[in-house]
Amino acid sequence: MKLFSRTLACLLVMCLCAPLWAHADLPTYEGPGWDTPEEAVAFYLEGLKEQDIGKMISAYAVETYIDHFDLTAQLARIRAYTLSLVPRMPNTGDLLRAINIEARKDEIVRATLYQITAICLPGQDFTRVTTLSGENDNQDAKEFVEGLEKAFGAMDFGTLDVLLFVPSEVLSEHYASEGNQENLKRQIAPTGADEVRSVVAVFTVSNKACALLCDVMRYGDRWFMFKPIGNIASLLGLDPITGGVISMSKRELLGLWDELDADTRNEFAELLGTSDLLRLLVE
Repeated sequence: MKLFSRTLACLLVMCLCAPLWAHADLPTYEGPGWDTPEEAVAFYLEGLKEQDIGKMISAYAVETYIDHFDLTAQLARIRAYTLSLVPRMPNTGDLLRAINIEARKDEIVRATLYQITAICLPGQDFTRVTTLSGENDNQDAKEFVEGLEKAFGAMDFGTLDVLLFVPSEVLSEHYASEGNQENLKRQIAPTGADEVRSVVAVFTVSNKACALLCDVMRYGDRWFMFKPIGNIASLLGLDPITGGVISMSKRELLGLWDELDADTRNEFAELLGTSDLLRLLVE
C-alpha cells in the first residue's frame, strides 16, 4: 500500500510540473487556404493523384471550420441533435475541440473512400452490409478481399489529369437562382464562412472520365474545400455514396457522345475545347 501511495504521489507531482497541453501541441490538418475555389479543388485532386491522404485533407477547412462553427445556430436551423453531427460538441476545452477536429477529419476521409470507390468500383454501395454467403466462408472472404485489391490496385491514379472546371450554372439553371443561393447562405451561416460555391472539376484517370462536384468555402480571402458532395451534385441527383464523383469508362462516354445530336455536340465542344474533348473521348 505504501508503494502504491508513493507511486501515485510521484505521478501527481510529474503531472503538476509538466506543461499544460495547448492547441499548438495538436496536429494541424488544414493547409493555408488558396486564392481561388479552383485552386483548392486542384490541390485536393493533386493529392489524389499522389495518393497522399494528408495532402487531400489539408485542402479542406478543418481547424478553421471547427473554430468558427456555431453549434447553437446549427441546431436551431436543423431542429435536431445527434452524435453523427460534425462538429458534435461545443469547443469547451481542448479535449472537445480535439474530438471535433478528429470528427471533421474522419468525415473527410470517409468521403475520400466513397470517391475512390466510385472511380474503381462504380455502383458499389459500401454503406450497406455486404453479406458473404456460401459453403466455404473462408474462401468467400478471401475472394471478396482479393476483389477489392484487384479493383483498387488496377487504377493508376498517377495518370490523373485535371482537364477543366465547368461553371455550375451551365449544368443546372437552378444553381444560380435566388432561392438556391439564399438556401446556400442559410446552410453556410453556422460555419462562420464568408461564402460558399459549387465547383465542378472534370478529370481523367487511367481509362476513366470523371468529374468531382463539390462545394468550397471562403474564410476571409482564403478558399478551402467544404463538402465533397456539393450543392450542384444534389441538384443533379447524385447519390451520396459517390462522394460527389461521377465516373465512367471512356468507352461508355463515347457511347453517350454518339447518342447526342450535332447541336449538343457543338455546345460541348465549345465548352470543353477541342483538345480537352479529345482527351476525354479517345481511348
